[in-house]
Amino acid sequence: MKKNRITFGRICIYVVLILMTIYCAFPLIYAFFGSFKSSVEFLNGGANILPAEWDFSSYGKAWKEANFAQYTINSLIISGMTVVLTLIVGSMAAYVLARTSFRAKPALLAVLGLVMFIPNVVLIFPIFHMCQTLHLMGNIWSIIITQTASGLPFLVILMQSYMVSISKEMDEAAEIDGCSFFKKFYLIILPLSKPILATAALFAFKNAWNSYLLPLALSLSKPEIRPLTVGVIALKDMGEGISAWNIMIAGSVLAIFPMVVVYLFMNRFFIEGITAGSVKG
Repeated sequence: MKKNRITFGRICIYVVLILMTIYCAFPLIYAFFGSFKSSVEFLNGGANILPAEWDFSSYGKAWKEANFAQYTINSLIISGMTVVLTLIVGSMAAYVLARTSFRAKPALLAVLGLVMFIPNVVLIFPIFHMCQTLHLMGNIWSIIITQTASGLPFLVILMQSYMVSISKEMDEAAEIDGCSFFKKFYLIILPLSKPILATAALFAFKNAWNSYLLPLALSLSKPEIRPLTVGVIALKDMGEGISAWNIMIAGSVLAIFPMVVVYLFMNRFFIEGITAGSVKG
């Protein structure tokens, strides 16, 4: 009787998980097949998942005619440099917060936690004005710096909570061997923090790749530095007198594909890093 209850419970769990998977994956599936529809089919409704007639030209138009190749390169540069800066600045800040004590530390942690809850849309004008003052407008570095800064508060707290769990006896043993404060960081703490560093890198890459509002505001004066998320919206206006939804959806699929691949191969680091940082911290 007990085995039957366990089996019935597992079946219910699997059914719920399958339904949730279908619910979450349906927009991706619809977008993928929708990218092979013609604009005329979209105007006539286009509610069917499968296209009435398969049209493969949307991908070619999105890639060649809409400067999509340049947008892809821009997104790769922005996301890659954001990851590098996040790991360098964030890991050092997290190490200092985890291994030192000073009067302003509680206040600093409180400010970092508070900034996490401020939406980017509220900060667009101050950031825009700051970039103008620093003469960064029309420069891809304005997007890289703002993307790094917007993701650092959460990732610093995440890495700091993990580094706190590393035994301080290792630091004491390293001090006996003559290691300085910074030497302990890159010889002991960094190698032991690989799971959380991988998680932080994946979060930074995802946030930079998917961001829209800040890159849109900072690339208004120079469309050549647009990332994919901003460039995809411009694809809608490629039609001759009508909105080219098929081309925009094809561009969206191209923009989503790298993140799907990254997640499929790196989802283990998401789970390990988040659970380690939250439980151990």
